[in-house]
Amino acid sequence: MGEVTAPRGLEIGKQREAFRAFMMARHLRPTEWARSAGVPAGEILGFLTGKIRTIAPATLEKLAQAAGCRVEDFFR
Repeated sequence: MGEVTAPRGLEIGKQREAFRAFMMARHLRPTEWARSAGVPAGEILGFLTGKIRTIAPATLEKLAQAAGCRVEDFFR
């Protein structure tokens, strides 16, 4: 059964890499981006380092607004 679907950990890893690539493409620094969005920088840094598995949806919305994009754009 585990062969049918990808393990959750692999999905999170792909999301993390896509999020990192988004930041690099837009030259976003975690602390400055978090400050402009009004969210804790630790949430971004924790996600990027693997200390937390996800970023809260409300935080993602604020980050998207600050970056002038949609949340879906982070994970392409």
